[in-house]
Amino acid sequence: MTAYPSLVWEEVEEGAVLPGFDYELSLLRLVAFVRATGLYDYVHHDSHYAQAVGAKDAFISTTQVGGLFTRLITDWSGPATLLRRIVFSMTAQCLRGDMLAVSGKVSRKHRGADGSYLVDIALNIALPEVASAAAATATVEMPSSSGRMPAPARERSAEEMIAPNEDMPDFARAMIGQMREGNWEPRAPLLASDVHLWCEALEDWNPLYWDEAYAAQSPFGTIVSPPVGLFYGADSALNVGLGCRKPGADVPEPVLRNLHGMALMSALRPGIIKGGVPFPPPDCPEAVVTQAVYNFYTPLRVGDTLRTEQRLVTCSPRRKTRLGEGYFVTGENTLLNQRGELVRTASLSLFCYSAA
Repeated sequence: MTAYPSLVWEEVEEGAVLPGFDYELSLLRLVAFVRATGLYDYVHHDSHYAQAVGAKDAFISTTQVGGLFTRLITDWSGPATLLRRIVFSMTAQCLRGDMLAVSGKVSRKHRGADGSYLVDIALNIALPEVASAAAATATVEMPSSSGRMPAPARERSAEEMIAPNEDMPDFARAMIGQMREGNWEPRAPLLASDVHLWCEALEDWNPLYWDEAYAAQSPFGTIVSPPVGLFYGADSALNVGLGCRKPGADVPEPVLRNLHGMALMSALRPGIIKGGVPFPPPDCPEAVVTQAVYNFYTPLRVGDTLRTEQRLVTCSPRRKTRLGEGYFVTGENTLLNQRGELVRTASLSLFCYSAA
């Protein structure tokens, strides 16, 4: 079995700079990420559609940003370090053809209330003309020279929950307390090859994700998904009109109407983004993510399935931006495996709007 070195907490110094890397956001990599995840939203691979809804070109997805940040962390620390929490925001769109410079710096070393060995890391993605297109803070648990290893699973704390805002519009306040079932990520049991496609798209070669011999000897006992890994699976293509001849397939209504081109994409996209915007504000068909907060609990293992429970958390009054008028909305996705174990929460803050 190949040995992969890992840093221990005592070796880390506050202020240390992580070895960064460049990542060309080529059309090939955008498409490879779609292939790996099943995230078929047109704005992440189709330039014409992205421009029609106000972007300059096809742009990176929230999950791909998260994947680059998590790759940076374990490229530096080694596979024994586990991500516990990451909060990141996008202040500029990373577009097709951009060269992304991914960097990080240790901001704090500390001990958790349970004695865990924690490190906070500041992360950044820069473009040639933009100092910070995306930024994040991450908390990781590291092994210690004392022999303590990161726990493979943990419980959720009250501090990780978000409270509703007081100036929430009436239509949003009426949605508080409702729960909707979101996408399955994945519905079919996760395959090692699914995770390998993710590794290819991001060039993330953490051995926990692909080296079966190494993963079998780890606390997880098998290959696991990257913490922010997204795996909708092949059937997610039905939402964009692919695979509709499959016997028994639920054919989208715009396909039955024989729409084509931009008209078809525009008619299908509300169904695509419904998974990320389960409680859409009225007359706001478009959405962009402004911030994402992920907390991680039990890893998603090969053979697992993952279901989502969705809740609305916050909603701003109506506001005007350069994209158009709409609402800043935060929804929480709670993801549970087939045993009912909490795998992660993903709180996405979005601007839901009508294009100007």
